[in-house]
Amino acid sequence: MELFDQNGCLTEEGLHAVIGGQLDELGRLEAAEHLSYCDKCMDRYTALLTADVLEEPPRSARGAVMGTIWVRLMQNTWGRAAVAAVAAVLALTMWRTGTLEQILSTGETVRSWLPETTQTTEPEQLGRPVQDDERTPTQPEQLGKPVQDKEPAPTLSQKLTGTLDSLLFGKNESAAEPDAAVSNQKK
Repeated sequence: MELFDQNGCLTEEGLHAVIGGQLDELGRLEAAEHLSYCDKCMDRYTALLTADVLEEPPRSARGAVMGTIWVRLMQNTWGRAAVAAVAAVLALTMWRTGTLEQILSTGETVRSWLPETTQTTEPEQLGRPVQDDERTPTQPEQLGKPVQDKEPAPTLSQKLTGTLDSLLFGKNESAAEPDAAVSNQKK
């Protein structure tokens, strides 16, 4: 049995032998390699494998498919038309009520508040390379210097104590001062 013909493609006998599992290991490998790059033989092979499966459907699917395509096309077209109509009505309404003029005048007012910026590029510097001596040297940050901590924040208990002291004894008096003031009054 010849596996390949003169053109290098699988013969009909070779395709039937591949499908029937009648080839030895070397023949199967050669046929598989050929099928991996030859589209013509792969089409013939799949047609033989699925010849009975790919039959005509009992009823035509053309009507259902075309109907679905038509519905989607109309939804897309009418959806776009609806969006355009809403935008046109909104623009006409804004124009007729004067809202559009208010928006434009507000934009002019805001622009008048902003400082004017002018472009200050010198034409003679365009296209000329930057000289190193014209740049201002930057100082690198010194590494290794100690970090100076701020005064530690008071804890919650210190805050509460300070608040209670200020409520009980006044703003600037401490807990020791009222005792001294009371003892001075008794004398």
